[in-house]
Amino acid sequence: MTTENTVTDSAPLTPEAVAEEFVKENTTSVIVEEFVNNYNTIESLKRQLDASKSTAEYRRIRLEDFIAKTRDFIVTGLSNEVGEDELKDLADKLDIELTKEIEVTFRVEVTATVTVPIDFDEDDITDADFDITVEYSGTHDDTECDSIDHEVNNFVAEEA
Repeated sequence: MTTENTVTDSAPLTPEAVAEEFVKENTTSVIVEEFVNNYNTIESLKRQLDASKSTAEYRRIRLEDFIAKTRDFIVTGLSNEVGEDELKDLADKLDIELTKEIEVTFRVEVTATVTVPIDFDEDDITDADFDITVEYSGTHDDTECDSIDHEVNNFVAEEA
């Protein structure tokens, strides 16, 4: 009795080839059932992923809320009981940055010369025609400005 070893040079099966072979070998009902099972599995995994994202987001929000409440307690609840150095030490141990907000108000007067046509009416120019920007560029590394509001008062346009 002789045994023959034959070597075939076949390329690895592609997903398309596997699917085609599966369709050839199975009835329509088996194919539909397999599709439904795969679809349900994929949908279930999507729901699990969404749930874990929601849980992680919920936990992140809760942690931020806890840190904010702890910061407030340290600053307001303990500030009358202990000194500033003890407050800073406690915050450092909890890895919480102690900050406070201050409001700064200042007046700025701007004079601009605008060249307009000879028949231009001064009443046609308004403060909306100007772009006014106020920026904070503090020299201290531990300061930052979250928002700046500005308004224009007493806008006057007259011939120079």
